Amino acid sequence: MPLHPTVLWAQRADVIYLTVEISDINNHKIDLTEKKLTFTGTGEKEQNEYAFDIEFYKDVDVEKSKKHLTARNLTMAVYKKEEAWWPKLQTGNKLNFVKVDFQKWKDEDDEDIQENDPMGTMDFQSLMQQAGANGGLNMDDLTPPNLDDMPEEDGSTDEEDELKKD
Repeated sequence: MPLHPTVLWAQRADVIYLTVEISDINNHKIDLTEKKLTFTGTGEKEQNEYAFDIEFYKDVDVEKSKKHLTARNLTMAVYKKEEAWWPKLQTGNKLNFVKVDFQKWKDEDDEDIQENDPMGTMDFQSLMQQAGANGGLNMDDLTPPNLDDMPEEDGSTDEEDELKKD
């Protein structure tokens, strides 16, 4: 009996991104129709047999869709017939081998933010680099002060200091 590979998915209004996580795929067969994707193949070091079927939530455009096979995985861009955000990838119950690809995922609201918000496209690392280039934080600024330069305290607590003032 063939195994199910992990299949990652993400979407935009017009396209579904699928990544089949099998390395060294051989003897593969990909059958994409308007309603369904069927995959069979062997892979990994053990050359295990893998297979899965996904019945899409709505129809897809077979002609526009593309695939790219590498030594690490199979990636596909499956174009939707109608531009719309799908609540899920498939019809029926959730498939336990299908996971969300958070690196590629965007919500329906994210496209509006990216177009209207100049910060929407900036990642945190580039923001920090800009802060450093503009006289922002420097790692040298974060070194602790020399304890010998600190003023000495008399060892009393704040409450004792208050009582002394009275």
